[in-house]
Amino acid sequence: MNVLDNMVRAIRPGGVILDLQVIRPHPRVESDGELICEIDGTPLFEQADAATAAVDTLVRTGCLAEEAIHDHDVRKHYPDGRDLVHDFRDKARKLPEDAIPRLNAIDQPLVVRERCRLRRLTVSRDRRSL
Repeated sequence: MNVLDNMVRAIRPGGVILDLQVIRPHPRVESDGELICEIDGTPLFEQADAATAAVDTLVRTGCLAEEAIHDHDVRKHYPDGRDLVHDFRDKARKLPEDAIPRLNAIDQPLVVRERCRLRRLTVSRDRRSL
């Protein structure tokens, strides 16, 4: 039994699940709206794609019903480039090597912008297909 099946079983029929997914394109590092570089989102997209596929299967089989979808930007703010570089040091997603010197030299605020999708799902009254 996987985590998603356990979660769906734990929610009463008609209950709501909010599914937040990171989606393409790759995250962007910006300063005052100017693109500084893109971050390779592939490691996170691979995990997100697998999770999305599992939820989509439950929607296709009728265990979950998709009620609403909202795509939006999520932004993480950094006081300067050094802080951003430090934050990404141990992450699976990597900053482009050639952008690191430029980022380290930026003394003004930066933002990492990434696209996300929020889905509102309801649990079917008939969950026998789990």
